Amino acid sequence: MKTQDIPDGKTIVVLGATGQQGGAVARALLATGRWKLRTITRDTTSPSAANLARQGVDVRAASLDEPGSLQTAFEGAYGVYSVQGTDGGADRELRRGIAVADAAKANRIEHFIYASVGGADRAPGVPHFESKGRIEQHVRNIGLPATIVRPTFFMDNFSRALPRWVLIALMRSYLPDAKPLQMIAVDDIGRWAVRAFDDAAAFIGQAEEIAGDELTRAEIVAILRRHGRTTGLPVGVPRILRPAIPDDFLKMFEWFARAGYKADVGALRAKQPDMMTFDQWLTRTDVR
Repeated sequence: MKTQDIPDGKTIVVLGATGQQGGAVARALLATGRWKLRTITRDTTSPSAANLARQGVDVRAASLDEPGSLQTAFEGAYGVYSVQGTDGGADRELRRGIAVADAAKANRIEHFIYASVGGADRAPGVPHFESKGRIEQHVRNIGLPATIVRPTFFMDNFSRALPRWVLIALMRSYLPDAKPLQMIAVDDIGRWAVRAFDDAAAFIGQAEEIAGDELTRAEIVAILRRHGRTTGLPVGVPRILRPAIPDDFLKMFEWFARAGYKADVGALRAKQPDMMTFDQWLTRTDVR
């Protein structure tokens, strides 16, 4: 289905629209003026929900932990963008992802996009990658007309000083000096989602790993320095911080070192030329 063929008034349900990735997808879809947007929240009176409603988003009360509420929330929709956070652990994420897919199937959703993660199909031992891989398999098993998007590491994880410092320390501790880390801006995930919903015929049945840049730790640090965003470089992860870093996160960095993401950045740029590099993202983003 090409952009010009999309009937007016089709509704897409974007999960997590008050969050990072879902918010980027909602903003990108709203900016087109071609789609109606719906989202769900436990509290429709919250400031974030009220802000979405002011932008014309249909905000409905529902919960990822209450499958019956999802059935109602998806009624009459054309598409769903499904993203689940890792809060509560991999088992909870798995239950939620399956419940969302089942509700979409029951409501005959015509285009279901599941937001997985790069490497979900080849990262044994990383719990939140494995859970997403199992959700992917469930989506395929039940026969949803679906697209799988597998984003790489979020550039937005470098937005704040303390997380940025910890990430640089982890890269120094785990990644070989010559090993690049593939990254993507969440706003580019939103623009990718617009492409996918606008041209469903080309995307349904596909799974794509996406990244806008790939840089070594030294290259990341050099770019941060140019933007005045380093105040001293860690030599490794201090012992006092290690207990506070989830084991799942450390296993992810171990996987970065031995394997890592495999997005075809060149091919993606050919299809989506405005995909941001890390340097461009820093120029356009409020990084503190």
